[in-house]
Amino acid sequence: MVVNATLAAMARHGMNQKPDINVYQIASSVVNPLVFQDLARLLYEHYSSSPCIDSMGRPIQVPLMKFFSSTEEFSGHLWRDAIQKRGITAMASSKAKMSQKLENMCRKSVEQAKYLANIYEPYTFYGGRFDNSNTQRLMESMSEEEKREFDFDVKSIDWNDYITNVHIPGLRRHVMKGRGMGSQ
Repeated sequence: MVVNATLAAMARHGMNQKPDINVYQIASSVVNPLVFQDLARLLYEHYSSSPCIDSMGRPIQVPLMKFFSSTEEFSGHLWRDAIQKRGITAMASSKAKMSQKLENMCRKSVEQAKYLANIYEPYTFYGGRFDNSNTQRLMESMSEEEKREFDFDVKSIDWNDYITNVHIPGLRRHVMKGRGMGSQ
């Protein structure tokens, strides 16, 4: 899509004698957004129906993803979860030294998770949208034949189909390189 839009923009502006800067966003966030909850649902559905396999040959169960509206809410969840787990391990361990060690490990894990949440906050809680109105106008100026030939309308992306049939299989094949797929 990006290459096709670039070619269409070059064809549109290539003959102009005056130098000009034209910016075309090839982004779906305004006209066809992929909402993170939808992505998480598609991943959950895929890995629930086609789970990865652990080293013992057992399917790995994927939990539903939890979403938070702020880093403060996430931080509160971490502490509640850590306290709950710490309480369970404290009951299981009567040795005070072991209990203190577990508490310190818990505290460090929570602090590390909070640190990472703060670093990634601009991405995970990002509310910006990319204006693609120039790209929309470029498409409107094209003939039906050109639209079919260049085919860079992000409204046409079927996210369910793309994530399920292209993205995840590509991830498993090329990034995971078949790991976790069982005997092959």
